[in-house]
Amino acid sequence: MPEGEKNRQVVKSQSSIGRREFIGAALGGAVAAGGLLSSSAAGRTATGVYREEIRTPIVARYQVVVAGGGPGGFIAALAAARSGARTLLVERYPFLGGNGTAGLMTCYNGFRNQRPPEALQTVKGIPAEYVAEIVRLGGVADADSYAREFQHDVANGDIPYCVGFDPEAAKVATLNMVKKGGVELRLHSWVVGPMLDGSRVTGVIVESKSGRQAIAADIVIDATGDGDIAARAGAPFMSPARKGDRMGMSLMYRLGGLPPSIKDSYGGIRIGDRVVKWGPRFGGDGLDVENLTRAEVETRLELWDRVQTMRNKPGTESVYLMQTATGIGVRETRRILGEYVVTEQDAIECRRFGDVIAISSNPMPSYHGKRFFFNHEGFDIPYRSLVPKKVEGLVLTGRCISSEQAPFQSARSMAPAMAIGHASGCAAAMAAKGNVPPRKLDVKALQKLLLSQNAELRMQQRVG
Repeated sequence: MPEGEKNRQVVKSQSSIGRREFIGAALGGAVAAGGLLSSSAAGRTATGVYREEIRTPIVARYQVVVAGGGPGGFIAALAAARSGARTLLVERYPFLGGNGTAGLMTCYNGFRNQRPPEALQTVKGIPAEYVAEIVRLGGVADADSYAREFQHDVANGDIPYCVGFDPEAAKVATLNMVKKGGVELRLHSWVVGPMLDGSRVTGVIVESKSGRQAIAADIVIDATGDGDIAARAGAPFMSPARKGDRMGMSLMYRLGGLPPSIKDSYGGIRIGDRVVKWGPRFGGDGLDVENLTRAEVETRLELWDRVQTMRNKPGTESVYLMQTATGIGVRETRRILGEYVVTEQDAIECRRFGDVIAISSNPMPSYHGKRFFFNHEGFDIPYRSLVPKKVEGLVLTGRCISSEQAPFQSARSMAPAMAIGHASGCAAAMAAKGNVPPRKLDVKALQKLLLSQNAELRMQQRVG
């Protein structure tokens, strides 16, 4: 049979069943040239262990290696380099920005409280410089879906609760800052595990088109979001909430062709006739590859139908699906158990810590089914929550820091995550340069360094 005829038969066999049946068959088995294979034919019942011996070449050495180039990781790398450490930033995508760019979550939330009291801008320093670079590139959104009670001058560093932005401008802004800051960069590289000497992390293992390689480091920063490096190094961790407040995944998307008659944000982050919106949601485990596969397939198919429905409404016939996120946005997976666990009451009661290194003022968006707004200007993130138990040579940053689920909901937002990244980068640089384990770092010296880089710790009078 000619190859073209075979291909036509494949298309025909797929179109003769319903969409849901095809999804189930494709995810449960495999799609082959002859049609749909059963689960047993796809070999899903295979068991046993494949043994291999791997000798991985060490191709470079740095004082600080940052695993992950999302908001927290990219800021951490800048802070480490600015603090005098030779720093490498490793990122799986061909660009930086993480969920802000790849995930199209184009609003940095939590620079201050969403509602009064909001006099204090809790995220400053290098994250504020990054926002200034987006402003310089003309990349700030025209409108977003968050109401404001006060006006702020973003161009001059007075940043509101939320900054909506153009993801392409953010990609350029991150690269401009990395180049200017002296951070070395390695893209298209997936960090698959830690190099270990007993319980001490001594670098990272990466996979890329160049093969499997090892990169040695004095200190590693885990900015993977999921705490991959810490978990694989043996650090204990807290799993996500199994029900109730567990934060689900969602697929962000961008519409084009919004008609001029629609003047507002259209329920998203708007730039001209384009708007980024929150798309279909999906539950389950964000660390389970089969669940992630189902999430990608089902949300994309659902989103396509949703947009066609929009186009059928009078006045929005011109809109079209311009872009979907590179991958579904995962909010909650592991939280690594550190020297201190930030508690729900710490956040609600605004408990102060002598080792504060960042402040989170973002609301807790899924607190027992409601969006919880603080009646204070943010809670302290202590340095101890960045230091994992049982593992040396590693600093945590981003949403995997040591925290109960409720304060996690706040601190995992991208603005406070950048503030935590700022602290993580400074801490890693100090530890590497001083040949000191992160858990024995002089926190007062760290705080002094952060303040010298314009971070907000709400304690200027307490650090000499």
